[in-house]
Amino acid sequence: MIIAILLTSTLLTMLGIAGLLRGAYDLSLAPLPEDVRDLYEPGAEVSEAEVQLLEAQVSNPYRRPMAAANVVVSSLVLIGSFLLSWRRKLAQWWIKQAVVAKLIWIAAYTASLIDHIEATFSPLPLDQSGAGLPEIIGGVILVSFLSAVIHLAALYRATRPDIRQFIESTAKQRGS
Repeated sequence: MIIAILLTSTLLTMLGIAGLLRGAYDLSLAPLPEDVRDLYEPGAEVSEAEVQLLEAQVSNPYRRPMAAANVVVSSLVLIGSFLLSWRRKLAQWWIKQAVVAKLIWIAAYTASLIDHIEATFSPLPLDQSGAGLPEIIGGVILVSFLSAVIHLAALYRATRPDIRQFIESTAKQRGS
């Protein structure tokens, strides 16, 4: 049981740290070079759709507020992982609240990014017909869906009844 708790706590810690790092990066608002292709390796093939997606992510007017919210909700997930590894009674409740907040953030971020992509997307040449607006939006939704599934899996693992019983029995042993 201790191994299950530590593995779940490690997963939640990684999710929290990844969210914190992404939020801090988005808050930095690093300026883009004149040609976004300069960010890629020299000689790397970069499609126009990839360039437009990167430009949309950076120029999204909700980037900074969503980044700040990401830092907050990712911090909650990180705190929940610490509470779980310390086997505190409050851990499962905290993790539920943190993951629900993160899921709400994922939905809001996805909606704001898709809205901005639709507003700024310019039609691509016919030779790049495989990477149009529907494919870009589908990719954004897929990445967000996978992130949500990983958070839900961590929530499920952290709130299982056997983990609750183990935490409660550990708390009773500490109390006596």
